[in-house]
Amino acid sequence: MQILPKINSPEDVRALSQKELPILAGEIRQKIIETAAQNGGHLASNLGITDTTVALHRVFSCPDDSIVFDVGHQAYAHKLLTGRQAEFSTIRQKGGLSGFTNRGESSYDTVTAGHCGTSLSTAVGIAEANRLAGRDNWAIAVIGDGSFTNGMVFEALEQIAAKNLRLIIVLNDNEMSISKNVGGFSAYLSKIRTSESYFNFKMKINGFLRGIPLIGKTVAVGAYKVKEFAKRLLGAQTWFESLGLEYIGPVDGNNINKMISVLEEAKFMACPVIVHIKTKKGLGYAPAEEHPERYHSTGGFALDGNEDKPKKRTFTDQVSDTLCEMAAKNRGIVGITAAMTDGCGLGNFAGIFPERFFDVGIAEEHAVTTAAGLAIGGAKEGILPALVMYSTFSQRVFDQLWHDVALQKDVHIMLLLSHAGLVPGDGVTHQGIFDVSLLTRIPGATIYSPDDFAAFRTSMKDAEMGSGLTVVRYPKAGEAKYDCEFTEHGEWKSMGNGKTVIVTYGRIAENVVRAAGMAETDTTVAVLRRIYPLPQDEEFKNLINSAERVLFVEESARSGGIGEHLASADWVMPRVEIKAIEDTMIPHGDLGYLMEYTGLDQEGIRKIIDKR
Repeated sequence: MQILPKINSPEDVRALSQKELPILAGEIRQKIIETAAQNGGHLASNLGITDTTVALHRVFSCPDDSIVFDVGHQAYAHKLLTGRQAEFSTIRQKGGLSGFTNRGESSYDTVTAGHCGTSLSTAVGIAEANRLAGRDNWAIAVIGDGSFTNGMVFEALEQIAAKNLRLIIVLNDNEMSISKNVGGFSAYLSKIRTSESYFNFKMKINGFLRGIPLIGKTVAVGAYKVKEFAKRLLGAQTWFESLGLEYIGPVDGNNINKMISVLEEAKFMACPVIVHIKTKKGLGYAPAEEHPERYHSTGGFALDGNEDKPKKRTFTDQVSDTLCEMAAKNRGIVGITAAMTDGCGLGNFAGIFPERFFDVGIAEEHAVTTAAGLAIGGAKEGILPALVMYSTFSQRVFDQLWHDVALQKDVHIMLLLSHAGLVPGDGVTHQGIFDVSLLTRIPGATIYSPDDFAAFRTSMKDAEMGSGLTVVRYPKAGEAKYDCEFTEHGEWKSMGNGKTVIVTYGRIAENVVRAAGMAETDTTVAVLRRIYPLPQDEEFKNLINSAERVLFVEESARSGGIGEHLASADWVMPRVEIKAIEDTMIPHGDLGYLMEYTGLDQEGIRKIIDKR
């Protein structure tokens, strides 16, 4: 008889026997695999952290104790253990569970999350609040070795050093973020991983001492203090310990019973503790174990690991091809990513031009300023950094783009933003709808948002030949496709000859064109390729000013969007109606649902066109 269906809360986990816990973990893995095969999602990371999650809910009393999962995408086992089994098949679907932790979904989800590097700062704040309130509850941050490269983590570590907080940091070391981890911290973890045999020996001795009748606990505490004094005397402390933190590890995070012992030991210390665990990303599903990067975030898949559908060509594929072609001709082009080598299509570039490729880890702010430094230091050699990241993560780098790029006046970098616009599945934290509003505030910025692959290649060439901050944004999936022909005007194109002029850009242009074809109103559709600054040619100005009605449609936030820029332009005479995204707290679901939710589906746009 299965154990998982009987688990309705963490209390049920604590009621199980030690022998039942690994069986429960296996059932959780199977449930995750089957659900991800249907719905897609973050598979490999969830399989790797399952055992540790079971141990956490065995040792701690949530929600009184607070578990903060960094990023939040590895909380599938946590959801299954906290009363959400019946809904688990709906994960990432319209009206279903979020693929990330979400405060509105459960009291067991401490935070709504989606971006990395935030868990430790949050946990520090919770631990401080517990201290101020006189509570003896614990705050536990579960953070991967990839996220540990984020600068916020080190800022938090500085604050908690030598403090008497009931805080435990579970450092999940699987040697992977989305791409293979890089950098000095990753190398440091590799070095201390070799001490696992020492850790196992220490745990056995500690268990033996505690088992001595009557005096065991006192002897164990005394031995611990002697050991710590010797380590300080001999300079054998870890870097964490040099900051004033206790350190336990490395330990096998896929061994539930060992994890329980370790977490209990951490609680015994009653101070900030780093618990360094080693896990196998993708554990329990052979294809994910062999290729964890492919199964980090995946669409639906065949359970046998074979591709059951041919993959459609995406803008990410286009980035890979185009950037490599450009770099072959222009030796000054260098590629930069923040731990998204494969996710952003830079794998081929890294292989062909290894000396001109930089993966800085999950540190977007550092990536931008490094790009600026490359451009400044390599100005004579014509170095041109091409920095690739998801649109949603660009929200972190506004100050660096303003201070370290724009303020320098002659610094030219290309910022390539993947996953622009509406993003299916991942939900509110991953929508790429704010970059336009933010980046149009950067002095001298030029922004392209092509609708198809041909326009993308042209935009990339324009960005290469431009100056200052040049941005090319593009959606997660493929290009827009039309059943009509356009007249090209350089930075924009048009079709139709109606007196209602609809202006748009990016992939949403396909919906606009199809909606215009369904509408009763005669229209002209203008599709922008360069969206900022707006086209200034007389032909475009005449098109706008001769219209009886102007409608601007964009797959982006209305506030600060391109529609508002057009409406406020001093040369525009007609009133500009704007259809953009008003409610920016967008739920998760497939792309069709998101388009309908925002009113940007074909029928929604048609109704606006025919509205009188």
